[in-house]
Amino acid sequence: MNLDQALRDAAEPVPARVAAAPAQALLDRIVASSTYPVPAPASLGRAAWRPRKAAVAVLAAAAVAATAVLTLPNLGSAAAYASWTPQPSPLAAADRDELADRCVAQVGGEYSYREPDRAARVVHGERRGDYAYVSVVTPGWSASCFRDHDGKLRNASIMMEPVNAATLGGTGVEMQGWPQMRTEEGYCRLMTGHVGSRVVGVDITVRARSGDRSRTVRATVEGGYFLAWYPEQLDESSSNTTSLSLRLADGGTVEGLSARDLMEAPRVN
Repeated sequence: MNLDQALRDAAEPVPARVAAAPAQALLDRIVASSTYPVPAPASLGRAAWRPRKAAVAVLAAAAVAATAVLTLPNLGSAAAYASWTPQPSPLAAADRDELADRCVAQVGGEYSYREPDRAARVVHGERRGDYAYVSVVTPGWSASCFRDHDGKLRNASIMMEPVNAATLGGTGVEMQGWPQMRTEEGYCRLMTGHVGSRVVGVDITVRARSGDRSRTVRATVEGGYFLAWYPEQLDESSSNTTSLSLRLADGGTVEGLSARDLMEAPRVN
């Protein structure tokens, strides 16, 4: 492998604003470290919708290129994430609050952000098999954290200045995070976001480039926010096509919303 070219190829889709101080500092730490998580080469931040900073906690193109030579198990058939299910289960309130506290503390330690008042934060969570995933939304930022089967909690993503419900309208969508993460079992993709007032369900469809494989994941939707995660190999992150379908309260649907496009700018309506 030509490492110089691999670095350039992996970095190409990354928006320019990841050079903001928090993301750059994180990049420097990841490049100097061999610890998890390892990011994906996909676009993980917004490009130029409005001038705000967005730091994604798993963003380091150099680390991606360095690990790209690994041979990973086929997550569709191997034991990795064996208990994962496309349909989520509720996360118990006690587990949700405990994980949210740990997530906020981790985010504060990594980015030096002031911990918000508990009353000012909105927390959502889900279980899939042996794994738990939570999102924490505050007036100034949103973050998500993933709990592995062994209890280890990893900060997956963080975004500054999420849009408000009035801006989204009835059928709008804001993607608040869509990183790929590496754990001891392999790679997985995590997604969090905010939806309009008429949206009651979100389905995520992942298709292989060849079109011969697809997977549909039903997201957890609570109080106008959604979250979901699914296994995805590192090399699939740049070849899969991922889209969202919204189910509306009146029985209607909004189909075929590109996840990559939503990372560039929210859909407002």
